[in-house]
Amino acid sequence: MIIAKRYAPHSVTRNAIKRVLREAFRHRRHELPQRDLVFRLHARVAPASLTQLKKQVRQEADTLLDRAMQ
Repeated sequence: MIIAKRYAPHSVTRNAIKRVLREAFRHRRHELPQRDLVFRLHARVAPASLTQLKKQVRQEADTLLDRAMQ
């Protein structure tokens, strides 16, 4: 996971993103192919509550993991 400070300046935000990504991966690990996956933030995180951020990250993580299974 690459969550750069310039895209998520607050440590609380970076840690929340990492926790959600790890949990999404753990739930789908048995379905995924045997390969390394890299999650990388490419844009600045929009201001939002922590709950909204976690929901958004989980949705995006699920979408990316679906694509990885193809």
